Amino acid sequence: MAAIQTRTQRLITVFTSVVFACGAMYFLMQNAGFLTICTGVCMFLFAMVLLSESFKILSGGLLNAFLDHVAGKNWKSFSFGFTLSTLLQSSGLVTIIAISFLSAGLISLSSGVAMIYGVNLSTACSAWILGYLGVKSQIAVWAMPFIIFGVVFYLNKKKHVRGAGLFLLSLGLLFLGISWMKDGFVYFKETIDISQYQMSGFMGLLVYTGIGFLVTCVTQSSHATLTLAIAALTVNQISYENSIGIAIGASIGSTMLTVIGSLNSNIEGKKIAVTHVFFNVFAAALAIVFIKYYSMATDWIAPMIGVSLDDYVFRLAIFMTIFNVVATVILTPLISQMCTFLNRYVVSSNKGGSVERAKYLNESAIEFSGSALKTLNQETRRLMQNSMDIISQMICIRPEDIDSLSSASTIVPQRDEPVEEDFEELYQKHFKGIYSDIIDFAVRASSIEKEHKHATEFMDVRRANLFMAAALKDTQQLHTNILKYGFSNDPNVKAEYSHIRRNMLRMLRLVKRLLQAQTAEEVQLIKIELDKNKLKFDAVSSNSLDSLIRNKLITDTVATSIMNDNALSLSIAKSLRHAAEIISGNEDPYHKH
Repeated sequence: MAAIQTRTQRLITVFTSVVFACGAMYFLMQNAGFLTICTGVCMFLFAMVLLSESFKILSGGLLNAFLDHVAGKNWKSFSFGFTLSTLLQSSGLVTIIAISFLSAGLISLSSGVAMIYGVNLSTACSAWILGYLGVKSQIAVWAMPFIIFGVVFYLNKKKHVRGAGLFLLSLGLLFLGISWMKDGFVYFKETIDISQYQMSGFMGLLVYTGIGFLVTCVTQSSHATLTLAIAALTVNQISYENSIGIAIGASIGSTMLTVIGSLNSNIEGKKIAVTHVFFNVFAAALAIVFIKYYSMATDWIAPMIGVSLDDYVFRLAIFMTIFNVVATVILTPLISQMCTFLNRYVVSSNKGGSVERAKYLNESAIEFSGSALKTLNQETRRLMQNSMDIISQMICIRPEDIDSLSSASTIVPQRDEPVEEDFEELYQKHFKGIYSDIIDFAVRASSIEKEHKHATEFMDVRRANLFMAAALKDTQQLHTNILKYGFSNDPNVKAEYSHIRRNMLRMLRLVKRLLQAQTAEEVQLIKIELDKNKLKFDAVSSNSLDSLIRNKLITDTVATSIMNDNALSLSIAKSLRHAAEIISGNEDPYHKH
C-alpha cells in the first residue's frame, strides 16, 4: 500500500512539473521580449559558471603567488581582491576564495578583511565596464571572435590552453548575454511598457532597493542584476532613480552567496561572511540615508569627466563608484578594529567538552585542489598534535612535557604516579571526529579534481592519517601494561618501563622537531636521531633484560610483557615517523625504515 502511495505521489509530481513546464514554455513563446531577457540572463549566468571553471584551471600559479608574496600586507590583499574580482566579474567567487584561505589558516584575518574590501570596491569598476559594453559598443559583434577563439583554444589538449579557451568563451557568452538582455527590453517595451511602474522619491528608492535585492537572491549574481538594470535603463524602461535603488539592492543581495558559501566553513570563514555582509549593508545604509548628497556629488562629478546629465548609464556608474569608495574610505582604516570585533563576537558555539571536529576544512576550499591540499595538510598537522598529546597521556606524562627543555631522564621520575586516562574517551573526543572529517574531505576533493594532478598528494594525506590511527591503536595496548607494571614496587620492572617511557618521550620530541624542520640538513639530522632512538626499543638484544631473566629477578610473564611493549613502542615510533615525514613532504611514500 505504501509503495502504491509513493508511486502515485511521484506521478502527481511529474505531471505537475510537465504542466508547469508546458505553461512556462507557452508563456515565453508568446512574449518574445521576456523570452529574450530570460535567455540573456541564463546566458550571462552560465558564462559566469564557465568563467569560474576557467579560473580553477588557470589559478594555481596566481593563488600561489598571492599566498607567497601578497597575503602579508593588507594593502596587497586589498589590491588582490579588487583586481581578481574585476577580472572575473564575480565578487561572490572571490569572497568564497577569501573564506577558503582564511578557513585554512593561509592568511591572517586582517588580510582577509582587506581582501573583502577590495572585492566590494571592484563593483564600481563593474558598473563602468557593463555600462560601456551595454551602451557604447557593439557588444554582440565583440562576442563572436571571443566565442570562436575560445572554442578553438578549448579543443587543444594542453591544460592551460584549454583554460584560456574556456576564459575567452565565457567572455563571449557573457557579452552575448548582455546583448540579449538589452534587446529583450527593446522587444519587451513593444508589448508591455513597464516604465509606467516607475516610482519617484524616497519610497521609490526603498521599493526598487527591495526589487534589486530579490532579483540578486534569485540570480545569485549582483552583476546580472546590475546588467539588467543598465539594459532596462538604456531603453528607458526604468528611471535613473529606480536604477539606483536596484543597484543598492543588488549590493545587499550579493551577500547571500557569501552567507551560503560560509555555512560549511569553520568559524574563521564565517568571520569573512560577516565582514562582507557588514560592508554591503553599511554602504547601502549610508547611500539611502544620504541619497541627496550622493546624487549631488554624482551631478557635480559627471560634467567634470565629460558625462552629460542625460547619460543615465554612466551617471549610475558614477553613483556606484561613490557608493563603494565612500564605504571603503571609511572602513579600511578601521580594519584592526573590525578584526577585534570579529574575534570577540563571532565565536564558535562548541563547548569545551564536545567532540572536536575539523577546524580548517571547509566546502569553499574543496573546489580548488591546491587550496584543498593546504587545508588538509593544516588539519592533518593539527590531528598529529592531538595524537601526540593522547600518546603522552597514555604513557603517563603530560602533553606539555613534549615541549619542555628538561631531559626525558629528569621528567619521567617526576611523573611517578599512574594516571588512568580513559583512552576511548580521548580517542572519541580528540581524534575520531577530525580523522573522519579529513578522510571524507580527502576522498571528495580527489574525486572532484578533474585533472588528477594531485592524486598522489591526496592519497598521501590519507596514508598519514592511517599511520596516526595505527599508532593510537598500539598505544591503547601499551597503556594497559604501563599502568600495570610502570609503577611497580619491583624496582627492576619499574626501571624497564621507565626506559620505555623515556624513549617514547624522546621519540615524540623528535617527531615534533621533524614537523617543524625548515631545511633538508635539519631533517636529515633528526632522522639520524630517530634511527638511534629506534634501537633503544630493541628488547631482544637488551643486556639489562637478559640479566634480569638469567638471574630470575623477573618472571617469564613479565619478561614477555616487556618485550611485547618494546615492540609496540617501536611500532608507534615507526607509524608516527611515517606520518610526520609525509606531512612535512620529506618522505618517499613507500620507503620503509
